[in-house]
Amino acid sequence: MNIEPAFHLPSQKTPLLLDNRSANEREILTLIRQRAALPKAEIAQLTGLSAQSATVIIKKLEADGLVKRLKPIKGGVGQPKVPFGLNENGAFGIGLKVGRRSFDMTLLDLKGSVRATLHEKFAYPTVGNLLTFAQRAFNVLVKNLSDEQQGLIRGLGVAMPFEIWSWAEEAGAPQKELEEWKEFNPQTALEDLLTLPVFIKNDAGAACSAEMSFGNPENYSSFLYIFVGTFLGGGLVLNSQLVNGKTGNAGAIGSLPFFNGSEQRQLITQSSLYLLERKLIDAGLNGKHIYESPSHWLCDEDIVNRWISETAKGLAFATQCAMSLLDLDGVIIDGAVPSDVKRLLVKQTHETMQQLDMRGIAEAQISPGYVGGKAQSIGSANLALQANYY
Repeated sequence: MNIEPAFHLPSQKTPLLLDNRSANEREILTLIRQRAALPKAEIAQLTGLSAQSATVIIKKLEADGLVKRLKPIKGGVGQPKVPFGLNENGAFGIGLKVGRRSFDMTLLDLKGSVRATLHEKFAYPTVGNLLTFAQRAFNVLVKNLSDEQQGLIRGLGVAMPFEIWSWAEEAGAPQKELEEWKEFNPQTALEDLLTLPVFIKNDAGAACSAEMSFGNPENYSSFLYIFVGTFLGGGLVLNSQLVNGKTGNAGAIGSLPFFNGSEQRQLITQSSLYLLERKLIDAGLNGKHIYESPSHWLCDEDIVNRWISETAKGLAFATQCAMSLLDLDGVIIDGAVPSDVKRLLVKQTHETMQQLDMRGIAEAQISPGYVGGKAQSIGSANLALQANYY
């Protein structure tokens, strides 16, 4: 299908190039991001580079505006050590999260701080609404950046559910509207629209990348990441690397077959937020409230508790499958839910695990996600920064 841009494009298209960095530069930037700040001597020690090589690379990154000197560390022997940290104004990433109920666009700086965000709700996602929102939101977000800073935007990351058209019934959307996505190439359309490199990842995979970069306080090197959103999704990290798989859909736990006691269906029909929405609506309550106020629900407590109990059964099953196949360090559970609900999900998933037959399988460490309900949005904006620097 032909998609016309929603605004006037420049006559000369800007080349969509990455800020090419050497492997050593990327390793140093990753270390500094993980540790917040490091002096040159520690950087050399951790990377195995000579002191001279580390100094040369740090000077280059400093000259390029990607790192900056911080306050000297006093109190040790000899000259005070000068730590280096990321320069928050050294580069920016834009993220677009395509949800089943909303769009989000986020502006992220190099240190991972959200500079601005724009949110729009809808009944279900359409191609036309996506392009209109992308153009409008981009113009709003970059207003707060200088011309020089706008030139440091390294791309647009898009976090979206794959095969949106497959979930018309669960999303409550007309099949005809969602069928448009089959013929739509979001990367090409958005690159033409915004004249930026576009990086696309499964929405839960993008959330997982955000947890890798800015969370994971237990420092798991291999873990299953579970995101409880409108639909259930997941991501997989092995040896500190996000696993994409052949089609970019690794960790798609929502598609696992699950027997609920009466029939076998996909896990997405056991442990997703849309099920809580339907339970609330069936009880004559406002089911949309859980999306309108994801950080603080004012819902019938009994209905929410029953949903948590049922959801935990599915999360425990996914954990059992992952641990038996991969022998992971742990499992991280996050979602677009209030923090107290997330704690209960973790607790009840752990308790449900005690009832499963885990003979021959290592006990699973289950932790709450750190990034939270905006993980998909933050992860989408981080995609461009990862592609360039990490």
